[in-house]
Amino acid sequence: MNTKILLLTAYDMKKHGGVQNQINLLSDKLNSLNYNTKICAPNAENYNLGFTVNLPFNKSIAPISLFPNRKILKEAIKWADIIHIHEPFIPLFVWRYNTSKKTIVTHHASLNKFYLIIQELLFLFTNQKIVSTAVSKEALKNAYTLSKKSLVINNAIRINQQATFIHSYNLLFVGRNERRKNIKLFEKLSNNKMLNGLYNFIAITNKKGSNKNVNYLLNLDEKQKHKIMTNTAYYLALNKSNESFGISSIEAVNNGNLLIASNLDCFKEVMDDTAIYFKNNDITSLEKAINYCTNNNLKDQWVKQYQHIKKYDIDKLINKWISVYTHY
Repeated sequence: MNTKILLLTAYDMKKHGGVQNQINLLSDKLNSLNYNTKICAPNAENYNLGFTVNLPFNKSIAPISLFPNRKILKEAIKWADIIHIHEPFIPLFVWRYNTSKKTIVTHHASLNKFYLIIQELLFLFTNQKIVSTAVSKEALKNAYTLSKKSLVINNAIRINQQATFIHSYNLLFVGRNERRKNIKLFEKLSNNKMLNGLYNFIAITNKKGSNKNVNYLLNLDEKQKHKIMTNTAYYLALNKSNESFGISSIEAVNNGNLLIASNLDCFKEVMDDTAIYFKNNDITSLEKAINYCTNNNLKDQWVKQYQHIKKYDIDKLINKWISVYTHY
């Protein structure tokens, strides 16, 4: 196709993260369909906007460009027919991005009420005409701060056709060492003498903890992370509070792991009734869930989860994006 689509973000493309992974997946799929797609971001191969700073935000730390290379940014916008911004707050408000070209934005984050109010007030100073989307109903609250006419297009994965569940005594945690991801509950679980004598506790994270029962694997890239997932059997999504989507949860299922999740709305939205749920931040409830998995053959439960996540296949969701680019 002759349509030139620019995927724009303030996030550092050389750093691992959900936003960056979704941009790469979308770009690869669009290019395979003969759309002319380029990425404009810090450390992007097509249009490199320069250095980033680690910005604490929304209970996490993100590598963000606050002062992009303006020449490169203008060059990228001039090239494009359609601009698709991922996480629009920094580009729209801080960068003061402005163009008459068709612009789509995608909100990935789930913000607390304080940030939502501040963002809505700041967006009053943005007069850019845009199409607003969100990756989930949870993130839709963020999208509404910019436009009340926002639509949901979920995050995507590439379905692993070779995936299968094989029981093993490996429990997996994936997430930053930060409060909302709740690695502390994983470490507490590993102190259970009956379980740590039976299971291996593996944490893919960014900072090594002090618990001797946990094997900490630091700052793995996507390929390394997925390789670990193929050798584990149970993925624990332990969040204390809601997140926008929880892409690692469906990636784990997509690599043969049975999902055990906190009973938060964000996980129920993504996985419906297919996950094994435990009471949020309750160690006793979590231990019961692990024991249930230990004492039962749950391959059929994993198959149910695997069939469910096929709704997030990029081959299906790409048509929604093409429709937004073409008709909205």
